[in-house]
Amino acid sequence: MDIEIPPDTTVHSLVETVVPALHARLVPQGGPAETLTVNVRIEDAGGWTVQIAGSTMRVSQGEADKPTLWLFTTARAVELFLADATGPRRFFPRFPPAGNVTLLSDPRLVRRAALASGRIELAMTDDDGERIGIVFGFGAAARKRIDPEDADVVIETGASTVDRMLAGALAPDEALADGDVQVRGNRMLAMQLALAVAPFYPKPTR
Repeated sequence: MDIEIPPDTTVHSLVETVVPALHARLVPQGGPAETLTVNVRIEDAGGWTVQIAGSTMRVSQGEADKPTLWLFTTARAVELFLADATGPRRFFPRFPPAGNVTLLSDPRLVRRAALASGRIELAMTDDDGERIGIVFGFGAAARKRIDPEDADVVIETGASTVDRMLAGALAPDEALADGDVQVRGNRMLAMQLALAVAPFYPKPTR
């Protein structure tokens, strides 16, 4: 995957400069022209409004009212991501993207994901037992303030299962039936999100 994170990247520069530059380079031009708004809040770091229109991404500090969707995570989770991104790159996809969708910020993916409605927490336990999570708010939940507590559904698994997904051996919808994935809460909402992103995922390799 042609995604490079500079070694001096910080939590703030990741959101404000690195991701917008990657988006401009890797998201194809000529996509949906409508502007999608994503609120990003990183605990102990700040909040941002991300506006996406095709291959253009604009980031400003502060959070917009009634975004298309929102996401919440912690500075610790971002720091662990940066440590991996500038080191082993274990948590980067290792397969050719389907439909030329390389980044999660691709508006084609954001639009489909936004069809879900509720709060979804995705969590992973790494090899050292540390829990890393991110919470998304879609639909009706996005029209309210960011609230990461008591998500409608929690999808949690270990690093080995994430490895299989990133290797293209396990698709998002199949992961929900995997014995190593725990789903607590509204399973229908979890499947709704998995089916939304499934078309952009390659057929699993066996």
